Amino acid sequence: MQDEVVTILDNRKINEKYFKLTFASKKLSRGVVPGQFLQLQIQPTFDPLLRRPFSYYRIKGERVEVLYEILGRGTGILSQKGKGSRVRILGPLGNPFSKPKAKKTTVLVAGGIGLPPLVFFAEKNKVDYLLIGGKSKAEVLPKSELSKVSGKVLYATNDGSYGKKGFVTVLLDELIHQQEDPRNLFVQTCGPKVMMQAVIDLARKYEIPGEASIDETMGCGVGACLGCMVETDKGLVPSCVEGPVFAFDSIRQSLV
Repeated sequence: MQDEVVTILDNRKINEKYFKLTFASKKLSRGVVPGQFLQLQIQPTFDPLLRRPFSYYRIKGERVEVLYEILGRGTGILSQKGKGSRVRILGPLGNPFSKPKAKKTTVLVAGGIGLPPLVFFAEKNKVDYLLIGGKSKAEVLPKSELSKVSGKVLYATNDGSYGKKGFVTVLLDELIHQQEDPRNLFVQTCGPKVMMQAVIDLARKYEIPGEASIDETMGCGVGACLGCMVETDKGLVPSCVEGPVFAFDSIRQSLV
């Protein structure tokens, strides 16, 4: 874990919704595994006060890419920072997704801004499917952003403007019913809590193992503030330290 001030190399909008920030750091790029995250201090002052957590999206040598959307004042300020701006970053943090299981069909289920760690995972590992859900075509990434993803990429949008109409769980449900034995699937998911709960419910119904990245509000990222507690088979634990990735069968709370 390193705490370092880095220089922004690029920070641009890549579609109607998402921005991609790029910086270089030998320390913050070393040994990172998909599913880990970083804590970014938006301003050198105490306004905004807390750092924001972001998943690692892609690493190319010492270059780190972070995908984000404007969700509030902090990310709004971040979107205005140009090349040469300096930000302080703490990372890498958290526990990653497990590597693909032998003799299992690996299915990644992403919703909204939960996509970055799963794209990272699908670029580093051989997976079978990447299921992506969004509200509309406006959220669909440029094809260049997914050019190195392994496996078959399928989309679902709420309004039907791109891919299958409906929630991403429509794609998962179809895939489950194509299997002779759904228990041969292994599902890994990240996204809005409502979506992940629906994924977990489907998986439990068909006894499918898997993992979810539970991104609770993380004020510190190191387990000190206890703002990101998750109820597990071990009791209440901080998501930033014990997670953010948890096995489905270890989660003892509803995400919604």
